[in-house]
Amino acid sequence: MLSAFAARKLRAGQNKLEEQGTPASTVPSTPLSSSCPPSGRNTPSAELPNSVQKPVSASAQKRKPSSQGPTKRDKKKKKKGDEGKEKDTKGRYFAQGEVFMAQAQDEVIVIEGSEDEEDRRGSSPSSGMEDGEGDISMTLTTPRISRGRRVWSPSRLIQDSSDEEDEEDQGMVENGGANLTDLIDVARRPAQESFVELSTFRPLPGQNTFPLSSEEIGGLPSTHESSASAVTVLLMSPGDALCLLGVYAFTILRGSLSLCGVTLTPSITAHRVFAPRSSPLPILRCLRAGIVDDGTVGDLPIPNRILKEVEGRDGVALVLLRSLETGVEGLGRVCRTFDGVFEPSRSMNEQPLDNLGVPGVVMLERQTRDTHPFLLPSTWDLEISSLLSRLMADDGAKVMNPVVCLVKGPKNSGKSGFARLLLNQLLSKYKRVAYLECDIGQSEFTPGGMVSLNVISEHVFGPPFTHPTLPHSAHYIGATTPRSSPSHYLNSIQALFQTYRLDVQYSDCDDLGFREDDARIGEIVPLVVNTMGWTKGLGAEIMKKIEDIVEASDIFELESPIQENAWDGHGQLWKRGPGRPNSVDSAYGPRYHTIEPIAPSVLSTNYTPADHRTISLLSYFHAIFPPPSLSSGSAFDQMTATTWQTNLPLCAQRPFEVDWSVAIDKVVLVGAGSEDVVREEVAGVLNCALVGLVTCQPGFVDDDIPVMSTESASQTLLPYIQGSPPPSPESSSCLGLGLVRAISQTSSHMHLLTPLPPSLISNSPCRIMVRGEMELPVWGMLDFRSEDGLTVAGVERNKVPFLRWGKEVGVVGGEKRRVRRNLMRRGQM
Repeated sequence: MLSAFAARKLRAGQNKLEEQGTPASTVPSTPLSSSCPPSGRNTPSAELPNSVQKPVSASAQKRKPSSQGPTKRDKKKKKKGDEGKEKDTKGRYFAQGEVFMAQAQDEVIVIEGSEDEEDRRGSSPSSGMEDGEGDISMTLTTPRISRGRRVWSPSRLIQDSSDEEDEEDQGMVENGGANLTDLIDVARRPAQESFVELSTFRPLPGQNTFPLSSEEIGGLPSTHESSASAVTVLLMSPGDALCLLGVYAFTILRGSLSLCGVTLTPSITAHRVFAPRSSPLPILRCLRAGIVDDGTVGDLPIPNRILKEVEGRDGVALVLLRSLETGVEGLGRVCRTFDGVFEPSRSMNEQPLDNLGVPGVVMLERQTRDTHPFLLPSTWDLEISSLLSRLMADDGAKVMNPVVCLVKGPKNSGKSGFARLLLNQLLSKYKRVAYLECDIGQSEFTPGGMVSLNVISEHVFGPPFTHPTLPHSAHYIGATTPRSSPSHYLNSIQALFQTYRLDVQYSDCDDLGFREDDARIGEIVPLVVNTMGWTKGLGAEIMKKIEDIVEASDIFELESPIQENAWDGHGQLWKRGPGRPNSVDSAYGPRYHTIEPIAPSVLSTNYTPADHRTISLLSYFHAIFPPPSLSSGSAFDQMTATTWQTNLPLCAQRPFEVDWSVAIDKVVLVGAGSEDVVREEVAGVLNCALVGLVTCQPGFVDDDIPVMSTESASQTLLPYIQGSPPPSPESSSCLGLGLVRAISQTSSHMHLLTPLPPSLISNSPCRIMVRGEMELPVWGMLDFRSEDGLTVAGVERNKVPFLRWGKEVGVVGGEKRRVRRNLMRRGQM
């Protein structure tokens, strides 16, 4: 049985045919009523297909807001004179039943919809009228209906070019084309993740996976023993890929492997790898052109049962895999944002997992929603390979003109990742590489707020919070951006570069901590400069001055991941693509290398830059740094944390008790608003504050500290001068950071927390304390040992100082001020 709704639509189509004067073979023609619009009116029209058309009745045309209708006076005349005529010409819909039956079998498709769908049709703007006057029907084809142009009115806005583009876009949507939301720049959104296969290596015990017994582990050198007594040897064929989640160390016994774009060959070195889910996961790949070695590498014996599987097989790689117990996994308890990042997530439990017999290490076969593998862009590998080829080809130039590589680009483009890759690639050719950190918001080896010069001798495989390092020289800025003190920021970078030129660049390190068979270059130390992502306005001027200071031989510029045009800081607008040449050789200027940025992933949305700054700072304070080695006699020994103390929060760790009247010569406050702090209030400013521990050369500390009177001495005022500048970078250096956990109001004692080794502090006494804009994250003030979270070190949380739970009510202006600087559109900047 045919529905009454379809019959009403058919009758509306008949009226449409009558209005256009087109005869229908199966529908008897009826005279047009006087209510038809004049011939000069701009009415919507459509060509009639063979099937039933999309009917639009005369009354529906009168009610369309986009068409030009008659005046109110004409409507009144028509209503009076033609109302009866329209009533006579219109019949009941069931009177046309035979005509409908004649066309229904061949030309109409009846779609049975629910009552909710009919209600939605009736409530739509185009069908909000009486029954029988709708303009929507279900047909075989959907012809395009052009929209009539609205007549001019004083209230209508003048149409400009952008309006015309909007109409064209709307036409595309009506024709079934692209939606306007699809035209948004896809670089703003994370890339659609295609879940690829991460591991092609399939562990087979006794064939390619060989766990070592306790006796075999005992025969390894002390540097390769594992406290967990879990060591496995893997036999990888050419082309095999292995993606591991967790913390582990591996040694290549035979063949060659690639990890994070770095080719590794057989050696006694144990490479430490930190692979959390919060960063791209590294993948071990066995290279097809492997290096075939004998049965042993150095002092590492290989059991005979494993050598039998390798005999006669060229290109295979033997990898000794062991677990690491560092305590870095406990940082997830300290900062709950990174809780469980070294363990499989719930989505990973759906796929089979294999730990390869090594605790804390899980093999991932396929990518999941919350993981992202490390993918090396083609331009990165191409430009770095060309650089290394040029350096190895000219032996004289590499000694006379050491390479200085500067990496720059906008934020979220992958500068830190490329700088880390460049560092690892240079370490394959040089024994030591210097790293100048100019990004005080996303530092690689030190916590934020410091510009530092680090001398690195080991490959770095892991995010920044997994390798905190004591710098060779550093200066404390006290903020995550140089906006408030650009001159001090530039002076600090210039002082560090001078330290590199005078002390680090040319250093004979052949016999200082390296093996005799190490063929890497040791006479010179190249430099990698990592810059900040502030590339507009004042940031562009600062970037230009940094380039002038370091006099880079090669500049690697990452393109903007969002904008088509980027300002390069030289006053020139370079476009993306082939508009700017790569590797322009110049005898007097640097070589420019334009490389592509990394694609956004799910990690950029799950973990913000502020989260990474928080975990890096907390990792620094919980780290255990090795003491300076006096046996090597080298000033360039890399002091990177190998373990973390995460069983106690910062509020439960034992601090140093410092008598500041004897140990501190000067207190300096830097940052916006610091010049307004008077001497009587400086003790309250230092309480629970992050400070930089600065050592200064003798004779360069200001001697104009006012002498305290008898009355002021009883108040125990700190040695502070209001509005004093920070220490000069030419005569000072920052050893590290400290946390003033408490300061006495009645005596000259304070409690200070710092991860610096006591031997380092005694050799270089820190006589200056600098307080900046940075604060300790809230995660560092909490006690993760409390199960309910209502207490901190046994004290009720509402009674804990420096912490406020909830929003304070009744204090006008008591909230943190938020400055808005994006007052212009992106295209106007």
